[in-house]
Amino acid sequence: MYVWFSQLGFPHNTLEFPYKRQSPLTKENKEYESIEDVTNELYALVDTFADSKFTLGRNLYFHIPLFAKPEWFITEEHSEIMKEYNYMKNYNLPLANNLQEADSYKLDMFDVIGSELNAVKQYLGEKNG
Repeated sequence: MYVWFSQLGFPHNTLEFPYKRQSPLTKENKEYESIEDVTNELYALVDTFADSKFTLGRNLYFHIPLFAKPEWFITEEHSEIMKEYNYMKNYNLPLANNLQEADSYKLDMFDVIGSELNAVKQYLGEKNG
């Protein structure tokens, strides 16, 4: 999700608790009273995307702004892992001396970032013709 917002921008959103928005799941108006309500909606939404032809990041990019501020789900860790990914790609730096020494979490995150960046490029290509 962070990859999409970092590449395409964050929407202007002035939501403050409590507020009402249409649920992307039920299509009915729902009152969101806390971050827990929004997080529960997000998890339920993620479950519906299991069989989607689009990446999770793309689905979240288009759905989260319908009912929440994307910034509520972005952490400093997202920014840092993206910076590290870009440094490695741009300066051709190794993640580790060998595969056995590589941090498996970072390998997984870099795979996700690479896939989502490719999906953003594909979306922009489709959008711009």
